[in-house]
Amino acid sequence: MTYYCSLQTLKRLCLAVFLSATFGLLAALPAPAREREWQPQRTWVFIVGTLQWEHSGMFESFPMENRRDAQLARFFKTQGVPAEQMVYLKDRQATTRQVRTAFKTLLSEAKEGDLLFVYYTGHGYKSDDERTTFFATYDAGDNVPGWATSSIVRDIEQYFKGSEAVLTADCCYSGSLAQQVRALNSRISYACLASSSANELSTGNWTFTEMLLAGLKGEAYADTNQDGEITLQELAEDIRADMAFAEDQRSAFVATGVFTNQTVLARAERRSSRDVSKRVEVKSEGDWYKARIIEAGQGQYKVHYYGYDDWYDEWVNARQVRDGKIARYAPGSSVGGSSRNGPWPGSPR
Repeated sequence: MTYYCSLQTLKRLCLAVFLSATFGLLAALPAPAREREWQPQRTWVFIVGTLQWEHSGMFESFPMENRRDAQLARFFKTQGVPAEQMVYLKDRQATTRQVRTAFKTLLSEAKEGDLLFVYYTGHGYKSDDERTTFFATYDAGDNVPGWATSSIVRDIEQYFKGSEAVLTADCCYSGSLAQQVRALNSRISYACLASSSANELSTGNWTFTEMLLAGLKGEAYADTNQDGEITLQELAEDIRADMAFAEDQRSAFVATGVFTNQTVLARAERRSSRDVSKRVEVKSEGDWYKARIIEAGQGQYKVHYYGYDDWYDEWVNARQVRDGKIARYAPGSSVGGSSRNGPWPGSPR
């Protein structure tokens, strides 16, 4: 049996098919990425990097090459944070007096609605009674206390007129900052990311800071759900997995107030392959090394080796790669870690 339809009916059918295909295609496309939720012109940055100390017998120095704290400072500068809203103190500049004075000055200059970003790298240590955690300033010693994590939060509460604060630290016992934040009932919203828990040591590698930078920069491998944006939760999870996989230790994370899991930190680059972002073990020169795939194409992978500088990144083939296993820890479990006197990126293992 043959059916006929009028020209008008045919046009309606064609239009219906066109609309159905168009809306189906639009539905299949990823939603446009949102803009990041921090603005450089409203951001205040305070970075302290101590890799050498006056009392070298108490705090062993770290190599100076390829400092990630300097890279972090350059990142904020290139993003447009005004020079007068940034303080970067390193090594001899970072005495306890200078750090605390410069910190209070910076905090007092912020305005309502502004955001504060704080970062420390170096040694972390505890008082003899283990009640207070300090970040080791350049002149920290028996007669000069370091930068107490309790004073960091206390000074923010007292002097900062802004609304949001992001606290980050890459050192032993850095999770003490998260402990301080959890205890607050504040008008200020906090997000805290730390390389270790409050009671654990941290390794001598830049693993935490490298992932922090990757997230802020919008690197493709930091976008774990491939939606074109990197959220606070994604960055925290990436750091957790990196520290567990590469360093066998737990990181710390807490967020309060307006900071949510979906707070957007950066727009992300597009991945070249679904394999990008995987944590793997790579066979190189007869040994297996922990690494992360950062690019992929035509059956090959570009990997970054944990604990090594970027110039060790290389392309490898699929036969050299096997899946890595991420350590999982029960809440409250204790994890042993090496001190920050261990191998540093760029130094021989």
